Amino acid sequence: MNRRVYQDPRVVALIAAMGLGAVMIDNTAVTTAIPSIQADFNAETSALQWILSALSITTGTILPFAGAFGDKWGALKAFRIGMIIFGTGALLASFATSFPMLLACRIFQGFGLAFMLPNGAAILNANVDPISRNKAVGLWISFSSAGLVLGPLFGGFLTQAYGWHALFYCQPVISLIGLSLTFLLHESETHKNINPIDVLGILTISAATLFFSAGVIDLGRARPHPVLDVVLISFGAFLYWAFYRIESRVAHPLIDPAWFKSRRVRGVLIACFIYNATIPAATLLVALFSQKTLEFSPRMGGLVILLMCVCMPLGSTILGKVKSSNELRKVMLLASFLLGVDYIVIALFAQSPMPVFLFTLIFSGFFAGILFAGDTVAIMESLEPAKAASGMAALSMVRQISAVIGIAMIGTISEVIGNMADNAVTGRLWGIAISGFITFSAWLMLRDGLKKDQLV
Repeated sequence: MNRRVYQDPRVVALIAAMGLGAVMIDNTAVTTAIPSIQADFNAETSALQWILSALSITTGTILPFAGAFGDKWGALKAFRIGMIIFGTGALLASFATSFPMLLACRIFQGFGLAFMLPNGAAILNANVDPISRNKAVGLWISFSSAGLVLGPLFGGFLTQAYGWHALFYCQPVISLIGLSLTFLLHESETHKNINPIDVLGILTISAATLFFSAGVIDLGRARPHPVLDVVLISFGAFLYWAFYRIESRVAHPLIDPAWFKSRRVRGVLIACFIYNATIPAATLLVALFSQKTLEFSPRMGGLVILLMCVCMPLGSTILGKVKSSNELRKVMLLASFLLGVDYIVIALFAQSPMPVFLFTLIFSGFFAGILFAGDTVAIMESLEPAKAASGMAALSMVRQISAVIGIAMIGTISEVIGNMADNAVTGRLWGIAISGFITFSAWLMLRDGLKKDQLV
């Protein structure tokens, strides 16, 4: 690409962040409003997991198609399509009058999210000088992270003042503004000879996640269906095995098994799966604890989520200053270990005086910001330019699927412990602590995957 098309990384990162930022506003605002949605629809806690999981499963299913679309017809075009769909889905959600209707809108939003996630990163590749790539990624995550600040604030305020429907008003406005700004950018290179999409692999892993999560989530209900749940979980596990077999045999796999021959890629992807499972699960449990146990208002509940996210831009900014692979390794290792410690500390001090509890929440976003930006940089360094959108789609798919499984498994463990102890508070606190212990395994994977002799 000719240098004359390169633009100021700050401008490009800001425009790309209009997509990811809207998603972050949506996620944090909806998490803040979960208790209010539960009260409005008289839903069980286990059912609430589908509000977050429905979007993630849809996104994970569509991501490979969206990444291939960006490679073949242009990442910028795909990004615009995603913004239109996501904003429209949010607008429809604001009129939801039943739990199924809200879930349908979340599924529709998932289509838009799938088009925005991988192609936002590809836009950076197309418009930013490679020398400034790390800086652009850090800025992209930092600007997007403003959504993590605005989401809890607007979500808490709008939910308390006007009801949870009002929190969906923000996304259409942001999508419209972002869509207008994209016309300042250059389209990425297109590649007409794109490999066929692995449809069978996509359907298999999506069905595996759906069945596995459905079984796990139902186990956490007050009245589970043990036999059915075992069948669903077993069938989901079988489909995950089938997915591996399919990917090993098809000519153009969704996730190339050859990637896992690289210790670097394997370690980063598995670590990414782990902490992307624990972060949303812990955040959901903290939201429920603060509003259901401590009886915080939605506005105060928004403050809780805000504190868990407010330092994420700082973390991603620090990552943007990393100059070498060795520095990246050190920073990601430290962040993954301390994130695990922080979740355990949150659980231990959750019933302390309120200032102490709120103080423990501040650091999790900082560590998460480092990890989110770090895995993006690590994977982008390993990709061929022609496969940027498709490769980032695979990374995004790992994130989405792990979020679904994390919320399902840790949420269910929390419910089971609460039922056994006949105390929902005990279950929630144990769930948060377990999130921390599981996060330590991400540190182990990064330590192995980012060894000096594996750095590129």
